[in-house]
Amino acid sequence: MYPASDTAVESSEQIQLVVQDFQLLEYTDPETGATIPYSLYLPENYDESKEYPLLFFVADAGANSDDPTGNLTQGNGATVWATPEEQAKHECIVLSPQYTNTLINSIGALTTDENVWSDGLTLVSNLLHYVIEEYSVDENRIYGTGQSQGCMTNIALSDKYPDLFAAQLLVAGQWNVEEMAVMKDKNLWIVVCEGDSKAYPGMNEATASWEALGSKVARSEMWDSTSTPEQFDELVAQTESQGCKINYTVFEGGSHTYTWSVAYNIEGLRDWVFAQTKE
Repeated sequence: MYPASDTAVESSEQIQLVVQDFQLLEYTDPETGATIPYSLYLPENYDESKEYPLLFFVADAGANSDDPTGNLTQGNGATVWATPEEQAKHECIVLSPQYTNTLINSIGALTTDENVWSDGLTLVSNLLHYVIEEYSVDENRIYGTGQSQGCMTNIALSDKYPDLFAAQLLVAGQWNVEEMAVMKDKNLWIVVCEGDSKAYPGMNEATASWEALGSKVARSEMWDSTSTPEQFDELVAQTESQGCKINYTVFEGGSHTYTWSVAYNIEGLRDWVFAQTKE
């Protein structure tokens, strides 16, 4: 079962309101020579004398276009963190790059099924490090998340910079399992749909690999994606009670793109992200 259409409309309207609170900026990378648009949200009373957590979100490839807000309107994966309600609980800076068709035509795709480091990943990585240096970021509380292409980007960055993220919410993605071995002790919450022909088997393999390396992975019965907020609270609590750094959630049925229409709406997953700090 999928969300009712009126719920989707309401969410779309809410997203558009939050989009207005983001700055639309550009970054030119000295290493690749490429320019990438990005969206940046600063807390309402941003104070340079304070340090803020940074939430880094990368959208799926379906959002890749020359529309500078495509990364914000593909769903609520970027905007949910900047809503007044979320900022009241978890004040943070939100950064989201927009990978464009222009970039694809000039330096290539951001991620591919070959799971190799690309010029696009260099560009996005350098943007992230630029923002960390340019703004008042608490480097012990940098959080990464993304869906599909964005999940793959997060994994690639975590593989290359194992000490960068305090925690990652990884939605509907997969990567080279051998490279992912360096993530075996990271704070991760992975969300996939049973019906996702790539992410589901990919993350089954990754979590099994981490367990073979000695990591503990919190698992549970497949979740009903149509659960009420209260039911999701209980599902999150049951997973957290296992006391593992790596949490693995599978929605029963569903599809690749459906995964992120549900994942970012689960308050407990967002709360878990901000409860993590770098050790």
